[in-house]
Order: sequence, then structure tokens, then C-alpha cells
Amino acid sequence: MKHLILFCFTFSFLIAKSQDSTTYTNLLQSVPELWLADSVQINAGKGEMKLLDTNSVKKWFSRLLPPGSNNRLKNRSYYLTGKITTHTNFDLLLVQEQKQRDDTTSVQVVYLVSTKKDGTYISSLEVAVTGTRKRSFYNISSWLYKDYQIVQDNQIIVNEKSYGDMSYYKINGGGRFILSSNY
Repeated sequence: MKHLILFCFTFSFLIAKSQDSTTYTNLLQSVPELWLADSVQINAGKGEMKLLDTNSVKKWFSRLLPPGSNNRLKNRSYYLTGKITTHTNFDLLLVQEQKQRDDTTSVQVVYLVSTKKDGTYISSLEVAVTGTRKRSFYNISSWLYKDYQIVQDNQIIVNEKSYGDMSYYKINGGGRFILSSNY
């Protein structure tokens, strides 16, 4: 009887361990394609969101996780919100991170992640942030244009004083985000 229980436990453990996380193709099929006719505005908390499981986050988006090995997914949820796969060298994926704590902190961050066509990570950029933390409010949004330029509008309120500026990025042919000078 002990051998049967040990066998069942070992067999069930091997089946659970052998479950493969989502393939890159399945991951892409789970979200809508964003049409980039002229430009797309990217805001946090908007659009259709597909919750990513822990294995998918670790496999495809591990570089978005904070450094350190302890509780990297604690109080965080990750969602895939869109994709742009029209470029011949890379894909662009929109990944939203939601951080929630018991205190007054609530932040949503949208990353624009560039990957090779096989899903290999190239680079990422925070393109939208919305949230509050103690006495600060963040509202950062971006516009992605069809020539792969990004204009980021940064609006931050700290201690009832408003700060704002614009940042400009260009995505090169290899999928890297390059900070560029103003137009």
C-alpha cells in the first residue's frame, strides 16, 4: 500500500511539473492586434486585459520583475493588453502591471516590450503610469506613431505642485528604445 501511495504521489508530481507554460504563439493569439494606421495612445488601465499566470510572466517577461528573488510577484498582477506584430524584425507587446498594497499605494504601469519574432526579449520601456503613492499622483501616457516614434507626456503632482515634461523615443530596426532629442 505504501508503494502505491508513493507511486501515485510521484506520478502526480511529474504530471504537474511537466505542464508547459504558454507558447509564444498562444500568448500572441490571446490578445487583439493594435492597428497602427497613424498613431495609438497608450494609457494605463484602459482596454481589454488578459491576466498572465505566474509561469508566463516568469518565462516571457522576467525582466519586468523587480530585482531580488523574494516575493517578486507579491501584490502584483500582470496583464497582456495588446500587440503590434507588423514590423518584420520584432513584435511589440503591451504588458500592464498592477501593484496594490494595503496602504495608500495603487499603481498601474504599462510596459511596451519588444521581442524577436520567436518571443526572445529585446527591450522594454514604461510608456504609461497611473497611480497614487502617499501625497504623489502620477499620470504618464504615450503616443506611438507608425514610424515607431514614441512621445511620452509626464504629469506628476507632488505635495500639490504639478510637474510635467515630454520625452521622445525612437524604436530602431532591432527593437531597441532610443531616447531622442525633441523634434
